[in-house]
Amino acid sequence: MQESPFNILRTLDVRVEFNPIDCRSLGMIRQELKEMPKGSVLPVLTNGFQQREIQAWCGKVKQTIVSIESDDSVDLKRIYVENHGF
Repeated sequence: MQESPFNILRTLDVRVEFNPIDCRSLGMIRQELKEMPKGSVLPVLTNGFQQREIQAWCGKVKQTIVSIESDDSVDLKRIYVENHGF
């Protein structure tokens, strides 16, 4: 993966947190975004299944995915979520 064009304060890795029953990773993303200034971008490390869940969730909660990077050799996705506030 290449270096990000965004001003990144921190990165959230939710790959080990995913549980299809309780979607704990979505709550972690929400909490991180709540603590960040509006307009900032949070990179979220995910796998392919989580990517689809996070994309759907962002649409529901009005957050914007500004970019997605993939490293398919290790099923790693980096989703850049722009914080529009909660």
